[in-house]
Amino acid sequence: MIESEHMQWAVTPGAIGWIPAEIPHSAWVPVDARGEILYCNPAGTLLLPLLPCIRTASPFLQLLLQRVSERAQAGVHSPHLMHLEQVLVDELELATPALSQLSLPADTRAKQVAQLVLAGSGDVLSQPDLAKQAGLSVRTLSRLFMQQTGLTFSQWKQKARVLRSLEYLQRGTPVSQAALLVGYENVSAFIMVFRRFMGMTPGQFQSVVRC
Repeated sequence: MIESEHMQWAVTPGAIGWIPAEIPHSAWVPVDARGEILYCNPAGTLLLPLLPCIRTASPFLQLLLQRVSERAQAGVHSPHLMHLEQVLVDELELATPALSQLSLPADTRAKQVAQLVLAGSGDVLSQPDLAKQAGLSVRTLSRLFMQQTGLTFSQWKQKARVLRSLEYLQRGTPVSQAALLVGYENVSAFIMVFRRFMGMTPGQFQSVVRC
């Protein structure tokens, strides 16, 4: 899980994240997982986005990342490694944006509400209660989320729940229990929302994780 000032996303199996130089961010690993992290020379990444993002990593891109990481850790600095790094940049530039990222509102009051939802408090508080806590009307809260995240508050909250559920699903928690833990009493509704935002069912996601 990675969070910058205006975005939070989950680097799930088959995904690769990009964070430009000098972008403050935090990261944490809620489950037992492994991956590769590369620190790049900014001069070699000028074609990549100016803002953090997450992309779907093809099998080739995943192997390429692993090879570059192995050679960099071994201290092998050669023209071959430089070529591999350039191919990595080219592949990342062309990769498809992943679905597991969530924009955070820029307005401090709306962002306060967003943080409450991400922490799970939004499961027990209604939208009017959350708006009141932030000193906003329901109408203003809805407008801010739509303007600053591209999602209605309801859609944003649903996607936030889906991202929270990834932690439980990666731990092997049954889908029905994961749904309850993120505030869904109806498992079918959870599966439908999960598929809408992630492009697969929770069960399919767990199969990918196990692979």
